[in-house]
Amino acid sequence: MEINLYLLIILIEWVMLVTVSAPMFFAGRFSKTPNLGIWLWFTSLLSAVLATSVSIVIAAVSIFTTWQNLSAGQNLGKTLLASFAPWVLLGVAGILLAVANQRLAPLFAIRGELDPLADLMAREITAYRKARIMELDIPGYFALTRDKQIYLSKAVFELPAKQLAAIMRHEYGHIKFRHQNLKQFAYLIYQLFPWAAASRALVHEVDRLCELSADKYAIYRVYSKDLIEARSKFS
Repeated sequence: MEINLYLLIILIEWVMLVTVSAPMFFAGRFSKTPNLGIWLWFTSLLSAVLATSVSIVIAAVSIFTTWQNLSAGQNLGKTLLASFAPWVLLGVAGILLAVANQRLAPLFAIRGELDPLADLMAREITAYRKARIMELDIPGYFALTRDKQIYLSKAVFELPAKQLAAIMRHEYGHIKFRHQNLKQFAYLIYQLFPWAAASRALVHEVDRLCELSADKYAIYRVYSKDLIEARSKFS
């Protein structure tokens, strides 16, 4: 029983460390290594979810252990104390996490996920590698990737050839690294744990790091100046 309590304390400390420290120390970083940043965000938060699950299992097992000890005629006071200890630890940890998340929450406000393509008509223009290039009849500069389709407004096709190539390369980077799946997974984690500041920060940071990752992919083949000039028009 003591081993379970020690393990529970370690697991709770890990959950506290990840859910509180990740938004404070990971947010805004990894601009030069976005793929590493994405991996660290998902790995740390998933490890915290696993640690939480194991903690609940340990607390639940304590109920069964209590029943066994009482059946064996062991000391009632010590048995009940050992039984309630895991739940007391979980309760205290929950209060501390609630307070910490209340302080961090204003830093990461999440808006509802809307699909900007839901009411738009698009027609296929050409293909770029394994992606279909779709033209949208809307004003201004617009670029978005969904599955293996790249949606561009008419104005994008009027950009200079090098700038258009930079935009194409950037958008294809999202497809190559499956950024849409990563963003959806991050949003799913947020939906499961909307009270956690870390899950809100995850949505923000994955979105930011995916853009930087696509930029890095693009500038291997295009000039950064062309990409910067092209993106400056998307405001």
